[in-house]
Amino acid sequence: MCRALTKHQPALGLAAMMMIALAPPEVAAESPPADSPPADSPPADSNDPQAAEEDTPEPPRWSSAGPAGHAPLGVMGDHTHAAGEWMLAYSFSRDAKGQLLDGASRVGVDEVYEQFPMVPIDMTMDMHMGHVMYAPTDRITLMGMVMWMRHRMDTRMADSAHGDHHDEDGGHGDHDDHDGHGSHHVHPHSVSGLADAELSALVTIWDRNRQRVHLNLGVGLPTGSIDAAEPAMHGDGEERLSYPMQLGSGSWEARPGITLLQQTRWLSLGAQAMGVFRVNENSAGYRLGPELLTTGWAQLRGNSWVAPGVRLAHSRFGNISGADPALDPSLSPENDPDRQGGSRLSAHASLNFQVPRGPLEGHRLAVEWGLPVWESLDGPQLGGGFHLALGWEYAL
Repeated sequence: MCRALTKHQPALGLAAMMMIALAPPEVAAESPPADSPPADSPPADSNDPQAAEEDTPEPPRWSSAGPAGHAPLGVMGDHTHAAGEWMLAYSFSRDAKGQLLDGASRVGVDEVYEQFPMVPIDMTMDMHMGHVMYAPTDRITLMGMVMWMRHRMDTRMADSAHGDHHDEDGGHGDHDDHDGHGSHHVHPHSVSGLADAELSALVTIWDRNRQRVHLNLGVGLPTGSIDAAEPAMHGDGEERLSYPMQLGSGSWEARPGITLLQQTRWLSLGAQAMGVFRVNENSAGYRLGPELLTTGWAQLRGNSWVAPGVRLAHSRFGNISGADPALDPSLSPENDPDRQGGSRLSAHASLNFQVPRGPLEGHRLAVEWGLPVWESLDGPQLGGGFHLALGWEYAL
C-alpha cells in the first residue's frame, strides 16, 4: 500500500498506515500483503509444512503439520496435540533375532550346546499396538497404549533332558542324532496375549523458534503374563517358559523421558531419552533390570505427501535381580537372570506418508526398517536380526 502512494498523497497514505496499525489482528490479517495470491486462488494446504511456517505468527513455532511433523514410527510419545484434539493409532511390528552373542562376539550353537542342554536358535516377537492421545490443554497431551504380543522361539534340546518329544501335530520333532553332540531335536515354543500397558502425559516445557521440548511422564501397568507355560515334555503338568518369552514384567514401572524437537526449512530433527524402572519385585520373585533408550532422527520436509527419514537408536538393559524358582538356570541361558542384560545400537530407515486432501485427508501411514549395527550382550544370548514396523494414525 505504501508503495502505491505518490508525493501528492501523503495525508492519505499516513491515514491508511495508521488504520492498519490500530486495527485488531483479525482485521489486519484480512488485508492481503502485496505479494499475496489473488482472492480466487485455492487456499494454501494446511498440511504443507512450508505453508504452516509462513502462516505461523512470529516467533515461528514448531509444527506437527505434514508427514515430517511426526517422528519415525519406532519413536513413541514424540509429539503433542492442540487443546481438544484426539489421535487414534495402530501399529504392527516384528522383531527377529537369529544369532547367539557373548559380549560382542558371535558364538555357535554347538559351542553353547556343550554347556546347556537347551540352546535358543532364533526368536520372533510380533506386536499389535493400539494407542489413543487426547490433549486437555495446549501444554498437556495424555496417551494410553495397549499391546497384544506373540513370541516364538526355536531351541535345540537334548532328548535326554526331557525324554521323547512330540510336536504340535503329534509327530516327532526334528532330530539329528549323528552330529557328535548327542541325540537332540529342535523344539518350537510360543506364547501370545496381552503385554504390559502404559499411561503417560506429555508436558511441553519449551516451544519457540521452531524448537520444542516436552517431558514424557509414563507409568507401566503389569497387565502382561509372567507365568506363561507349555505342556511338559514328559509326564503331566506344565513347564514355565524362559524370561524372554514372558509377555510382561509383572512390576509397576516408572517410564520418565524427555523429547527435543527442532525444524528447519528442509529438516525435521528430534532426539529422545527414555528410562524404564521397575519399582517392585513381581509375584514370581524377580525384577527385570532397568532400561535406558536413546534415539535421534532426521526427516526431510517440504513435501505434503511423504517424508523419508533416518534414525539411530541405542538401548541399554540390565540383568534381572532375583530369580523365578520355576526356571532352572543350568538348563538354558534364557533361564539365567544374569544373562539378560546388554547394549545395542541400531540404524533405521523410515517413510512417513500423509494424505493432504480428499476423503482420506489427515490419515497417516508409516513404515520403518532397522538393523543392529553393534551389540554387546551378557550371553550367550540371542541377538542380530531385524526390526520392521507398519502403522496408521488419524487426528480428529
